[in-house]
Formats: sequence, C-alpha cells, structure tokens
Amino acid sequence: MKDFLISIAKVLNLKDTEALSEENLKEVILKAIKDKNLLEKSMFELSEDFARNTELSIKTISTLNKIIDKINEEKDIYKFISYCLEEFIKLIPVENISFWEKHLKGNYLILRAASGKIKFNELKTKKMSIKESLAGLVLNEGEHIYLPDAPTDKRFNPNISSLPIRSVLSAPIKIKEEVVGVINFSHPQPNAFDEFCIFNLVSFVNLLSAAITLFKFYKQTMSLNKRLQKEIRKKTQELQKLNQLLYKESITDPLTKIHNRRYFLQRLQEEFSRSLRYGNSFCLVLFDLDNLKEINDKFGHLEGDRLIKTFAKILKKNKRKEDLAGRVGGDEFGCILIATTPEGAKSFAERIKEKLKEKYKKYPASASAGVGCICPGIKFRYFRDFKEFYHEVDKALLNAKKIKDTVRTIETAK
Repeated sequence: MKDFLISIAKVLNLKDTEALSEENLKEVILKAIKDKNLLEKSMFELSEDFARNTELSIKTISTLNKIIDKINEEKDIYKFISYCLEEFIKLIPVENISFWEKHLKGNYLILRAASGKIKFNELKTKKMSIKESLAGLVLNEGEHIYLPDAPTDKRFNPNISSLPIRSVLSAPIKIKEEVVGVINFSHPQPNAFDEFCIFNLVSFVNLLSAAITLFKFYKQTMSLNKRLQKEIRKKTQELQKLNQLLYKESITDPLTKIHNRRYFLQRLQEEFSRSLRYGNSFCLVLFDLDNLKEINDKFGHLEGDRLIKTFAKILKKNKRKEDLAGRVGGDEFGCILIATTPEGAKSFAERIKEKLKEKYKKYPASASAGVGCICPGIKFRYFRDFKEFYHEVDKALLNAKKIKDTVRTIETAK
C-alpha cells in the first residue's frame, strides 16, 4: 500500500515522502490534491472574469462612442443623462438606475433621471432629504456605499420606490472634484452585486461623471462660440458701416455733401476709358460761380457758403441718377452726363444757370459753364487722355467766365 502511495506522490511531484508513515503520506497526498483543485478552480474563475471583462470593455467602448455622438446632438443635459442611463443599463446587471442631483440652494436631492424597471414617473418622491437618505450620506462623504440587504439597513429609505428593492449601490457623481449628485443602482435580490460588479458600477459612474463634464464643457464652448460669432458679426457689421462711412466721407465734399474733386476725377478717368473701349458717349460740364467773391465781401463767407451749398443742391436735384456731380474747386463744380449729346449737355448747363437765379434771391448771382463731349461718329475728337479732355473743357469755362452768365462748348471756346 505504501509503495502505491509513494507512486501517487511522485505523480504529484511531492518530495521526501519515503520516510513518512503510511497515514502521514495519505494526509500529504490528500492536501496536495485539494490545493491543486483549488488552484485550478481559481484559475478558471479568473479566466472567466477576464473573458467577461474583455467583452464588457468592448461593449463599453461602443457605448462611449454613442454617448460622445449624443453630446453633439442633445441640448438638454437631463435628457442626455437619461440617455446615458438607458445605455448603461444594457451593460450592467442592475434592474434600476436613478440620478439624483444636489439642489443649488436647498439641503436636498432632486430626481433628474431614471432608467430600467423603475421609471421617472413611478418614483414616489422626486425630492429627497440629504440628511435622511443613503444618497445624501454618499453626497456628503464622496464615497460609494453598498447595501447588500437594504431593507435591514437604517440608512435605506423604503419610501423612494414602490418596486421591491433589496440590493442598493449608491455612488457619487463628481465634477472637478465636487460632488454634484448621486447615482443609485438597485436590484430586487439581496447580495446581487459582487465585488467585480461593484467595481464596474463605480467605473460606470466615473464614466458618467466624465461624460457630464464633457457635455457641459462642450455646451459652454458652443455657447461661447455663438456669443463670439454674434459679437464678431456685430463688430464686422459695425466695421463695415464704419468703412462705408469712411469711404463715403473720403469721396464727399464736407460742405456741399456731393462728390469731391479726387473722386470726380477718378470717375472721369473711368468714363473716358470706357468710352474709348466701348464707344460710349458722355459729356463733361464744368461750372463756375460768377459772383462768389462779391457775396463773400458784402455778406461774409457764411453767406458765400450758403450760395455754394444752394448750387450743389440744384446740381444734385436736376441731374439724372446715372450722372455724377462734384465740387472740383472753391466755386467750381463739375457734372459727368452719361450717354448725352452736346446739345443735351448744353441745355442742361443752361437749365442749371436759370435754376440758380430762381433759388438764390439775396444778391444777383449767376454761373458760367464749359461743355465738352466724347461722342462716336463724325463729332468725335481725339484726346490723349482724360486730363487733356478736362483741360479743354476748363478752357471753355474760362472763356465763358470772361463774359459771365454764359455757356461755351469746346468747339466755340476760341
């Protein structure tokens, strides 16, 4: 018999067994067999836990991707939390989850979301005292608490739900190290959560805390971006209006509010080039106030300014929309008449002269004018550039001014 026991000992890799008595050898062999079975059992359980944990990790990653997508879609934080609870309950062995948020001013918790068999509207109370509840204790201590048989524990409040609850795990929701709420997990069976399950449940609460933090940060960022975009649009509009105002001021004569000399000559150059390229006709009329110096000497410069502004108003009112009027000197004005004949331009100059006499009555006032046109056909006259054209019309104006209250065209200027 002892030889048989020694052969078994060798199979079990037991050493120094030859000196043992038969009874002692039996005890050593039985103990070795028991230890081997326990080790094999532990390794099996560990492999099962690992397999279960791996599967859970894969599902968790998928759930997290859904939650991240929901952050972009959802606007209400409590609907977002409800969505998270609905997704979490698919992964974990609990029947009920509820989220309780700390009231900002009062000393109590408010129910904000619930999932599982326990629905939001089925809970008996939507408000829970911090001092008299398990969730309140977790809120104050900042650590999770597990009750394996809740009805037998004084910390458990049975009036929260009408459903049978035996196992309860309560864990804190932390945002930047501050406890802002509590998640309650419950099950109708006692001792429903083992250590592995509790570890996973607490991990899910930490994930939810991170998701809520990310949600708030994302919404704050979006809100800030919207405010910034709104402010940028506002400032952009203000700058555009300011630029328009500055541009308008840069091309406007401050006294008469019609175009200034710089802009007038720029437009004259453009029309001259356009006429040469496309054969369009246009006319230039230059005016000079005959009596401005006399009025300034007799009534002062304020009255002279009034005469200048009166003439500018007459030009602005009597020109067409496509025409351009400008002040090109102290008492000199110009008007670019688009698609006009020399006869039409001269008639326009005569009409402006008569309008001045009608509008200004304080002292006899008149205006002289020079007219020149760029027209296709037999009346076309070549000029090297717009400056030469302007100079020729200005010479016609000087000849008209010698007579006063008259109009001269380029052809009759000499």
